[in-house]
Amino acid sequence: MSSTINSGQGVRPRAADLGYRQPVPYRAVFECLPSGILVIDAHGRVTGANSCAHRLLGDALDHERLRCCHLLGCRRAGTPLADHCVTELALGRSEALPEIRVEVPSSDGSGSSVWVTAKRIAEKEPAVILQLRPGVVGDRRRRTEPHWMMGRQLRVYTLGRTRLESGEGPLAGEWLSHRPGEVLKYLICERSRVVPIEELLETLWQSGRAAPTNVRQAVHTLRDRLEPKRAKHGQSSFVSVRRGGYELELANIWFDADDFEVSARMGLASMQAGDAEAAEPALTRASALYRGDFLADEPYAEWAFAERDRLRDLASKVLRALAELKLATNDLDLASDHLQRLAELEPYDLDAQRELLALMMRRGRHAEAHRRYEIVRRRYRRAFGEDPDLALAGLSGKG
Repeated sequence: MSSTINSGQGVRPRAADLGYRQPVPYRAVFECLPSGILVIDAHGRVTGANSCAHRLLGDALDHERLRCCHLLGCRRAGTPLADHCVTELALGRSEALPEIRVEVPSSDGSGSSVWVTAKRIAEKEPAVILQLRPGVVGDRRRRTEPHWMMGRQLRVYTLGRTRLESGEGPLAGEWLSHRPGEVLKYLICERSRVVPIEELLETLWQSGRAAPTNVRQAVHTLRDRLEPKRAKHGQSSFVSVRRGGYELELANIWFDADDFEVSARMGLASMQAGDAEAAEPALTRASALYRGDFLADEPYAEWAFAERDRLRDLASKVLRALAELKLATNDLDLASDHLQRLAELEPYDLDAQRELLALMMRRGRHAEAHRRYEIVRRRYRRAFGEDPDLALAGLSGKG
């Protein structure tokens, strides 16, 4: 592993842009910082470390293919990061993560405490900077479960039927299928921007008699449902009004769809880089998060189609990659599970059907393969009026 950051990478501001008269020695600044600095790529690999990081971590930085998870205990039972990976959390946020104290290996092998924060950096390829600060005697700040580890105040499950959870439990009710719930779901679809009131009116009301007051009333009800203990006229933590429209407060809301996408893209990037060891846990987590189509309880809402198709396509890639990993290790049972999910997710994808049928034949499950083939043939004929370009003959020799 490289011990210093490559000074030729990325686009750096000119000294004059920052108000300096002389060029800024970035390499020297990096090396001389009093805090340990690690550079982590999008696959979780440590690609750079300054001198302070080497002093803090010692020989632990000399391992080949070192990852942040090895150093910080990401997803390791009994640690503050038992359910999280620092790199994934940082890649999914625009702001820096608050500090958390973790145990890391020290130069003498005994282990020590450091405070860690992380921030995504804007490079051509996504990367994360980790800052390590030594713990000090008498530091009584909370060691585990800071607020950003406990989860954001509202958890929104959109993969499958819509579900909401707050710190006090589920937020259920028929209101999710009424206008306030529709407003929430539309804002979820457009969660990266402010949605104008006029757009909500045109999309959800579709009535010439509706007025902006209808939208405001629906948003008022939505806020009350999400925050039943909010003070009257108090500011909402989840739905804000900005520039004549409404926007979700992403810093306070966790979305399963976003978590799925971060894990999926990390896993697929690792696969593309030929790193199966890093790819499998990320892809497995993404697969577990994808419990169904995006906003499955709004099957006819045209405004949800684009996001639904985008996430379904990503899920298909995840399942294909997992099947490929399992076939490479001859784990035919799990490979079959992933291909079965893929075939159900993409019922008209003949390549997916062909891969599943070939594996069934390879495992000697000829009767099961024949039943599956008939299901695919009938479904395809109903949809397109013709038989699919698919035959069982010859599939037994594949794989």
